[in-house]
Amino acid sequence: MTSAFADPPITPKAAATRARLLEVAAEVFIEQGYAAVSLRDIAKAAEVTKGAIYGHFRSKGQLLVEVIRTQLAQRDARFDMDAVAEQPMRAFLQFINPDSRDLRLLQIDAAAAARHDPDVAAGVQEIFAARSAWILDTLRHLDHPEVLLYVINALSSGVGVQEAHGRPAPDPNVWSQVVARAFGLRAEP
Repeated sequence: MTSAFADPPITPKAAATRARLLEVAAEVFIEQGYAAVSLRDIAKAAEVTKGAIYGHFRSKGQLLVEVIRTQLAQRDARFDMDAVAEQPMRAFLQFINPDSRDLRLLQIDAAAAARHDPDVAAGVQEIFAARSAWILDTLRHLDHPEVLLYVINALSSGVGVQEAHGRPAPDPNVWSQVVARAFGLRAEP
């Protein structure tokens, strides 16, 4: 997929610096929240200059988008969407998977920032379009996959909001039983 943002660097040193900035920015954004963090804070935590950040990202908004894109790619590499399409309860468990909590919080911050930051808005829209196409392709055999996509996005966003408010996710076994009953699915272990 072609990104609206600049291509990542091609030299090993530049790629390593970029990866380090993405890692540190993720940690700082998660710990303090996007709105409370400056590029100076990220530069200090990464032990680089603010100019080094601008060598890789044109703005804090672009950096947030690239953090989310990177974390989604890492999570998706461990996620078998075709298997989930065959076992829907696996998908429902992903909504409360603690391994994705930080990513959900970043997405909530991005949703809020997108209202006023064009870099975040463009990047989030780009990511959302690509993910929607991927999910719709996986669900293409179902009637009205776009409605299920809407439900998936609403659940994911809703869980992220609950976590942002400090509300813990339910026990996975209870979650599975309730969701299975509500959607007429078989509860899987």
